Amino acid sequence: MEISFNKNQHIGVAVSGGVDSMVLLDILVKAGAKVTAINIEHGMRGADSLSDSQFVKEYCKERDIPCLEFSVNTLKCSDDEGISLELAARKLRYEVFDKLLADSTVDIIALAHHLDDHAETILMRIFRGTGIRGLRGIQDRSGYMRPLLKYSKDEILEYAGENGIPYVNDATNFDSYFTRNYIRKEILPSITIRYPGVKDSLDKLSEVACETEDYLLSEITPFRVNEKEGSVSLPLSTLSRHPAIAKKSIVEALKAIGLEKDVEKNHLESILDLKDAENNSILNLPFGLDARKEYNKLIFLPREEKMEYRAHFNYRRTYSFAGYTYSFVGSDKIVRGLTFDLAAIPQGAVIRTRLDGDKFRRFGGRLRLLSDYLSDLKIPVRLRDKLLVIAKGSRVYMVLGLEVSEEVKVTELTTKVMAVEIQEWQ
Repeated sequence: MEISFNKNQHIGVAVSGGVDSMVLLDILVKAGAKVTAINIEHGMRGADSLSDSQFVKEYCKERDIPCLEFSVNTLKCSDDEGISLELAARKLRYEVFDKLLADSTVDIIALAHHLDDHAETILMRIFRGTGIRGLRGIQDRSGYMRPLLKYSKDEILEYAGENGIPYVNDATNFDSYFTRNYIRKEILPSITIRYPGVKDSLDKLSEVACETEDYLLSEITPFRVNEKEGSVSLPLSTLSRHPAIAKKSIVEALKAIGLEKDVEKNHLESILDLKDAENNSILNLPFGLDARKEYNKLIFLPREEKMEYRAHFNYRRTYSFAGYTYSFVGSDKIVRGLTFDLAAIPQGAVIRTRLDGDKFRRFGGRLRLLSDYLSDLKIPVRLRDKLLVIAKGSRVYMVLGLEVSEEVKVTELTTKVMAVEIQEWQ
């Protein structure tokens, strides 16, 4: 069995004591690689688990192979996070591996996944309803290598026998309660009887999926991330593209704000339907996000409750709302939308969020509904709800930071010019 690797890299080899990882360690050592064994005891099998870790430790000590040992609490992680034991074990393993890479303890992690693992992964994802990306099966990512991925389990066992490689058997690998084991022990052998080349066929399917995924990624519509808001947006025209490209564009945009799972076909279909929906339509997605159609763009952002604000207006006060502070200062120059005649603000005015029925006569304009004015400016509804206005009753005299009304504009009769200062919270 031949594998390729960079001889200048320090390779951390994940070694459980099973035949796959023991063969991988042996091949790398004999090929002259600089290796450190990494053993993680998952705390799932009591004395048997501890015994397997001791086996790895003694094997490495006898052969002068550096060995790092770790223990994790898979049962607690599974219980705390409400995930399966399989997923919890994987999560904790990769936390250890990622830290070793981040600390430069090793340059790369070698994992002993093989052709059978690859086939099992593809089948498992098909049964769960995967897309093109999932059909790629097991893929290397930055910092990781899988040198045995083209070799079958039978070839690995044959190598172990011919080279006298000792190994241990993990009893949980034979427990069909676990999804992967069920596929490994019951499903794949049955398929192989009828279709002996199924593992190679699934590997070819993976190659096609990789090519298709690369093509889709090259064609997606660029998205824009707003880190402060935690949102991501796409041009609305994205929804008119071929469904495969449109859906892939949406998936990649959502990944950019941390949503890499739980996006299902029905979610994507519902998002595509926003193309023909009214402006400012909202789609509640089941993972704490909203999809919104806002004029010429589609935006995804964390769901927020509508905020309301109301206080008596006093130009000596400072007001804070929705991430900004508002204060009022005397001014010796006129700035459109920011300066106003203090004396023209009526007694009893308040500073508040907008209300249905508010009316506004912009500087040099006519009296109309505030909502119509904001629509003309193409300000999305979610942002309108974060604006503050100075008003009395339903009459709005200022939309802070945006516009002043005809009634409070600065004229030659104005004796005290005031300006609104708006600062973002630090």
